[in-house]
Amino acid sequence: MKICGPVLPCMVVCCATLITACSVTYGNKSVASPAAYGALVPGKSSKADVYDVLGQPSDAVTMKNGTLWTYRYRKAKNNFLGNIPLFGVNLIAGGKNGDVYTVLALFDRQGVLASRSAARQKLYTSNLASLKRSLDGMLEDNSSHQRVEMEMKKIGRPFDPSAAKDADLLEKSLD
Repeated sequence: MKICGPVLPCMVVCCATLITACSVTYGNKSVASPAAYGALVPGKSSKADVYDVLGQPSDAVTMKNGTLWTYRYRKAKNNFLGNIPLFGVNLIAGGKNGDVYTVLALFDRQGVLASRSAARQKLYTSNLASLKRSLDGMLEDNSSHQRVEMEMKKIGRPFDPSAAKDADLLEKSLD
């Protein structure tokens, strides 16, 4: 059987669309850009400067010597089994392979960037484990949201609840 005419290109486009539709991203894409966080200068950049470059952090933890802001970005695609459209197969055997980018910004007590670090790691997440974490997450508090909201108020920047929810989904996928 010979496939010709517009049928073959349509099949290729449909298959490519199905495969790419099974990818996910969470977090702030600028975290994956060395040019973005590279512009932040320890000893000079303020919290407002970091916010202007990287946006709202996914978490902000106050410590004895200052405050630590955490930024994350995840880009992942379903593995082969995750693309099988049979209920159960992709839930049990499927998962996502991808990269997680993390930028940590440590500020001194005056709100000046003391240090920054960046890392990238490969991560596989099982669909079944992700489902369990999502269900468990419905019962958890939102203390990271509250910490970030307080930090945004301190520096006079807006708090985005949608970005906080996105960051929470990303954190749950890393457990």
